[in-house]
Amino acid sequence: MVKWTILADDHTTGSDHEVIEWEVGVDRQEEADHEIVVGWNIATITQKNAEAAEELWMELAKERARLDEEFTEDEVEQEAAWCQKALSSVLDATAKKIRICARSRR
Repeated sequence: MVKWTILADDHTTGSDHEVIEWEVGVDRQEEADHEIVVGWNIATITQKNAEAAEELWMELAKERARLDEEFTEDEVEQEAAWCQKALSSVLDATAKKIRICARSRR
């Protein structure tokens, strides 16, 4: 799930651009009677893996068009979905995947 909105004028950037805020939901899977959250442990990512993640992101994003005021709402939604998928691919390749359930130690 991806939600986005254009923030009000109280979030000025010093330019003529508007600030877009977007939120990506976490994938949830049902297993027996417990809900499992699938994610990545980015707190323990190494400098080497962070650099690899940045390289991979730049490679994936280099052919993408930059959003501007001429993009439609549907095109922005598609770009947000692409960002979510691409970021998941980058994290899958460079960060340790974690699963949290009701019995997990916090």
